[in-house]
Order: sequence, then structure tokens, then C-alpha cells
Amino acid sequence: MNKNLKLKLKNCKGFTLMEVIVSIALFVLIIMMVSSIYTLSNKTYRAGGNENELWQNARVILDRLTREIRQAKDLVSTFPEISDNPLNPPINEFEFQDGHDMSQFTYIKYYLNNNQIKRQSIAYYFDEDPNTYVLYSDRDAFNNSPNQIILEDQIVGEYFNNIKFWGSANLINMEINLEKNNKIIELMTAVYGRNL
Repeated sequence: MNKNLKLKLKNCKGFTLMEVIVSIALFVLIIMMVSSIYTLSNKTYRAGGNENELWQNARVILDRLTREIRQAKDLVSTFPEISDNPLNPPINEFEFQDGHDMSQFTYIKYYLNNNQIKRQSIAYYFDEDPNTYVLYSDRDAFNNSPNQIILEDQIVGEYFNNIKFWGSANLINMEINLEKNNKIIELMTAVYGRNL
């Protein structure tokens, strides 16, 4: 090797052990800070997403119930006039005559099943003519009540803890409670049944 190169190599200084340890410690500290910022922002995003999902579920159910109750022709369910009577508490399922399809007598029922709001489409008939739907309150020649058939049973909402109905014949009050991952939403509204 030539002398200049040997001299240059001798004069080159590397990192000391202390410098390497400090550099690694700073790098680890920066990575930990970035990781915790990412984790915190991810938790915040998920929490906001959970709350948005609850509000969306609540809005969809209340819109649907409001629209169908306004069009209802008759109430099957009876409910208390006030919500805070322990001897006559609000009901958590609600059945009424469908006001959209006037070609047949069909009914709609909303009820809570586990943490889901379900919607049933129901019809009533007599054994003599199962293809003709009748009113739920009709009686046959022997004073027998009609049979019930469930035409459709579907889930229309999730994350519901409770649903309550009370009020008078025309003004129906509703209260719903939803929960997902410790986020809780409670809403209450009233609907005036135009056709009742």
C-alpha cells in the first residue's frame, strides 16, 4: 500500500461505542414516539367510527319506524300512556297494520332480539281460506281468532340495548339505546300516526 493511503487510514476516526449507543437509543426513542402516536390516532379513529356506526343505525331505525307508523292503519299493540309507571312499563315490541299495501291486510312488527332490532311482516288467516288475509281482530263463524303467519322476518338494526314504546293512540313515543365498544347512544322521539 502506498504511504498516503496508510496515513489516511490511520487518521480516520470511527464512532466510539458511546456514540453508537446514544444513536441507537435516540433511534429507538423516535420509533417508540411514532408508534405511540400511530396507536393513539388509530384508537381515536376506531372510536369515532364506532360512534358514527351507532348514530347511523339509530337514524335508519328511527326514520323507518317514523315513516311506517305515520302510514299505519291500525294498532295491534297496546302500550302505556307514560314511560315511568313501574306497574305498566313501556313495551319493547310494536305491531301495527301496514298502511302501504291496501290490497291485503298485512301487519308490521318491530321487536328487540338479543342486540338486534327485527322487523316482521305478518298476516292473519282462517283455516278455511289460508290465501285470504283478514284483520287480526276478526272472528270466524265459531268465534275463533285467526291464525298468524310470518311472511318475512329480517334484521334492520344492530347494537341495540333497548327499545321502548309508549303514548296515546295517535302519538307514539319511542326511546332507543345503542352500545358498541363502550360507546352509548340514547335517543327519544315521538311520532304522530296520521291514519290512526
